[in-house]
Amino acid sequence: MHTVRTPRRTRLALGVLAALSALGTTAAPALAQLPDPMVRGSLGVETKNPYTLGTVTLQEPNAGGGATTGAAAAATLQVRGTAYLPKDKPGPAPVIVLVHGNHTQCDSGTSPNCTAFKRNDLGYGYLGENLASWGYAVFSVDQDQMMAFQDGLARGMHQRRLLIAATLDALYKANQEPLPEGPNSNVGADLVGRLDFSRIGLMGHSRGGDAVTSFIDYNRSRPSPGRRYPLRAVISLAGTDYERRAPYGVPYLAHLPLCDGDVSNLHAARNFERGQYIFPGDPFPRVQFAIHGTNHNWYNSVWDFDGEDSNTGDQACTITAPTTSPNHVRLSRGTYDSANRGSGDPARMGDQARIGLATMSSFFRRYVGGEVDFEPFITGETQEDGTTPVVPASACPQGGTTNATSGGTRIPCVERMLTSYFPGAGERRDVLDPDPDDPLTVSAVGTSITASGFANPYVSGGGVTPQPATTATGIDWCNPDPKNFSDTALGGPTPNLPQGDKPCPVPAIGALGGQSGMRENSPVNNSYGLQLAVAWDNPLGTGGAPATLATRIPQAAGDVRGFKALALAAAVNFFDPRNPDRTLGDGAALWNPAASTQDFTIALTDAAGRTATVSAADPRFGNALHPTVGSTTSKVHILLNEIRVPLSVFAGQGLDLGAVRRLELRFGEAGKPATGSIQLADVRFQEATTGSPVFAETTRNGPASGPTRGPDPMAIIDATQRVSTAVAGDVIGLFGATTVRTGAACTDRVAPSLALGRIAVTGGRLTLRGTARDRGCRSTAPRTVLVSLTRAAGAGRCRFVTPSGRLSRVLPCGLASSFVATGTRSFRLKLARRLGAGRYTVTVRALDAAGNVAARTARVTVR
Repeated sequence: MHTVRTPRRTRLALGVLAALSALGTTAAPALAQLPDPMVRGSLGVETKNPYTLGTVTLQEPNAGGGATTGAAAAATLQVRGTAYLPKDKPGPAPVIVLVHGNHTQCDSGTSPNCTAFKRNDLGYGYLGENLASWGYAVFSVDQDQMMAFQDGLARGMHQRRLLIAATLDALYKANQEPLPEGPNSNVGADLVGRLDFSRIGLMGHSRGGDAVTSFIDYNRSRPSPGRRYPLRAVISLAGTDYERRAPYGVPYLAHLPLCDGDVSNLHAARNFERGQYIFPGDPFPRVQFAIHGTNHNWYNSVWDFDGEDSNTGDQACTITAPTTSPNHVRLSRGTYDSANRGSGDPARMGDQARIGLATMSSFFRRYVGGEVDFEPFITGETQEDGTTPVVPASACPQGGTTNATSGGTRIPCVERMLTSYFPGAGERRDVLDPDPDDPLTVSAVGTSITASGFANPYVSGGGVTPQPATTATGIDWCNPDPKNFSDTALGGPTPNLPQGDKPCPVPAIGALGGQSGMRENSPVNNSYGLQLAVAWDNPLGTGGAPATLATRIPQAAGDVRGFKALALAAAVNFFDPRNPDRTLGDGAALWNPAASTQDFTIALTDAAGRTATVSAADPRFGNALHPTVGSTTSKVHILLNEIRVPLSVFAGQGLDLGAVRRLELRFGEAGKPATGSIQLADVRFQEATTGSPVFAETTRNGPASGPTRGPDPMAIIDATQRVSTAVAGDVIGLFGATTVRTGAACTDRVAPSLALGRIAVTGGRLTLRGTARDRGCRSTAPRTVLVSLTRAAGAGRCRFVTPSGRLSRVLPCGLASSFVATGTRSFRLKLARRLGAGRYTVTVRALDAAGNVAARTARVTVR
């Protein structure tokens, strides 16, 4: 029997991986035929302002451990906001919930009993009306009252996620039966039968971004009897990261304004990075949009009217100083006043709101609605010609004639936005990640990493002291995520300079981009994840050869014809003198990202020895190698962004994509910069040539209906154990909101029946069959059947079999990491990869629609 060697590499795709080939896909359109997310649909829009759904009692824990008084006191709040509903839509509409962040609560009076509330929820009318015109039901949640009851340390995240839960609970009930009308409820029967609760999206802005990210975890483990919801898209817009979450189990977008004057250290980038590998086998993508010239406030029209948030004196971001910042690249604001600041009128939108509408609408329509024609806007595929931006022309800046409005046209639209698309486990093949156990020596495909000709990436006199010693190969690894978010908040020293166990290269503490001038004294590297630090110092001149980083690709992983692109993440360490000086000449690199660039060579070699090469800085492949713009500490960033090379470019040079055998990155070659310093991570082949299977349900012109197509977002949720009320500290909802009278005569508490049939291992490949039946109210087939294979590692810890047939790192045995069997009433699972020799535990779980679980285990031995 053939035995597959199990390499030490650990962070591979695990569980909840559907039998995607059986589900089929819907191909994306030709790039010239893409839909325009700026255009409104044919449906009329009904605005309900305000909607009220009842009340909810919330209590924010006192994070400092004191009494539950003041901000930590219990509060009964209205569940309310603004609704944008499609008129005359046949069938129910997907549900999208928008959550604003922290802002002034009152126009007059004192919070929480304002005589005139600010109504921050009105600020997304441009997005709500657009989506409603295409058949989506959008609810923007009013948190003005709630903001008076948020803890100074926890920042109200507990309250916000509970208010999201209360909103969804109330909407669910209002969709099932009329809500009694009264002083706190005005929807009556208006929503009955109009909402599709199998398709839900969330967007949160600022602290709202933190809240929707937090809600992903809360929703998955919510205490009984709280309802858990199938989330299909979550957006963190300029979000905070106070709770240090790692989102998974849902398509997730981190939307980063690069001139943010509030969350200037781009917290949401941390969520994007942390979530990539946190749940092995997650079938859903992570996406990051970073947009030059956008600030924190102007995505919300109410905040837009209230004013500017970016700082003064910055060459790229200051909009009010034509003498000192004549070349800023800021996008314009809207034309709002106190009477129309909640208007959704497209004519009032500024350039910033326009690009916000294009990006957020595209993301929601692609994943909540299953409208696959929007896919190229998400993946960055539109930029393959080097001139077409990743937003439609209608969303590109229109500019103006004054310094305050003309910044949008100072740089080409194709330079405006950086897109990073990290697909789910079934749509990528990782090559270099780096791995946490062997970051410098073992690749993701189990082969050795070789490196030569590199210099120490940590500069003398930089922010990491003492300067780390040079490694044997010159390359090093790091993770900027500090051990503590803010030591001063925990009673630590001032100034507080948070650092991780293995910090990345950063400038000196008091230099441009140094920690002493950053929000929360954080490191300037905003991408909180494992990465390689790579520097070169004229290797061709001193050693006669370029610096090289390479790995062999084994035959089993070398057929990449099923993928569209080779992708990797990179960022330029702008402060390192080995990179171009951004202040030279006319200083255009301080505001124009294309005025300066790094570059290196990407080479692939096939089994016949043919090598194809590309320049990583080719504009067809993205803008990641342009150093940051900005001239003040809070506006400079080191941010991992994607280089995406279509594999057709390599094939056009004669490379056999069916037999790729080597990946090599070359630095300091002739014709390339002789010196440099960059961050590098996550080299992978990605994007199925047949199209993504994730919610590929329709093309355009409105959301899909009927069963979910592709991976089921409830599979991970159903397989996750609910926490107890004692652990969560709460079970909330409107009084009785989670209990619906209509159709609730039978409560299903009976687990499905489950029987295992034949389990066989042939040639190292496992095949399993069985039967299951739902024995509850409906007595039908179960919702899904999940299968996990583990090998014991002792002390309640296990190693899980991954889709590659190899083993994961050691994890808790109870982790819900599973394959999804084909079929439910009669199910089967056949692994495509060979298992290594050893003894395995097979656990099969059948889950019904009510979340009841039946489990059976068996043991098999592979010799």
